[in-house]
Amino acid sequence: MTSDVLTPFYLGKAQVRGKLIRLGAQLESILKSHSYPPLINRYLSELIAIGAVLSLNPKMDGVFTLQISQGQILKMMVVDITSEGGIRACAKWDQTSFDNLLQETNGNPTLNQLFQGAFLVFTADLKDSPERYQAVVELSGTTLSDCMHHFFRQSDQLATGLVAVSNDEFSAAALILQRLPSALDQTEVEKEKEDDDWLSALSFLGTVTKKELFDPSLSANDLLFRLFHEHQVHVLPEKNIVVYCHCSKEKIEKMLANFSDADKKDMVVDNKIEITCEFCNKTYTL
Repeated sequence: MTSDVLTPFYLGKAQVRGKLIRLGAQLESILKSHSYPPLINRYLSELIAIGAVLSLNPKMDGVFTLQISQGQILKMMVVDITSEGGIRACAKWDQTSFDNLLQETNGNPTLNQLFQGAFLVFTADLKDSPERYQAVVELSGTTLSDCMHHFFRQSDQLATGLVAVSNDEFSAAALILQRLPSALDQTEVEKEKEDDDWLSALSFLGTVTKKELFDPSLSANDLLFRLFHEHQVHVLPEKNIVVYCHCSKEKIEKMLANFSDADKKDMVVDNKIEITCEFCNKTYTL
């Protein structure tokens, strides 16, 4: 098994495209830089994997953001992904409320309890587009995969099937299928065949196990062939995933320029301002 590689593919006998991601060392680098509690790590790992299969598209150049925000306990969980495969991620929560929830639920709260009141937000900031694309949907589901299915239904995206998993060993994986738009001059027979092919592909997706997704002896090609060989799966060029934060001193200075002199004065300690990036924990001193 190769980790930290995105494998795109399409099904030759169905109007379906897909992507498979398995994350290991790069994910571990992100999580260890923050020292988050195990429960936060688990959900952040899955969100990173989902963000990767949702965002990375060779035809799009820019920065993509998948985030869960406005929760009462877990305030924010965000993943940034560049079109080159650079990923960064972070989370924020109310520590007192989080500790109380863990005590009330014996350390095993449901997704709805942890993210209560939150929204799922996807943003695409493309270099060749003057405006950002953004979709906002209320978080709803018992797993993050369920929440994404709800997101796709509510935001008029392509018909989508998704499986996302994580474990306690700093590993995560996600497998997504998306149905491509049908031809406008399609006959009724052709439409029925496409419907059947889509349902068949979804049923095969539903058979994939967590063990298979994390099996070190099972390559991406072998796994995809095992699942979709009846639909003539074709694997496309892979993309490496790396930890990358695009913070900089110049960006920090530009941000501070929008603050009033009084606000900046309040930030000064020992004749300097120190700002730490929430994604990579790098501290900038001005």
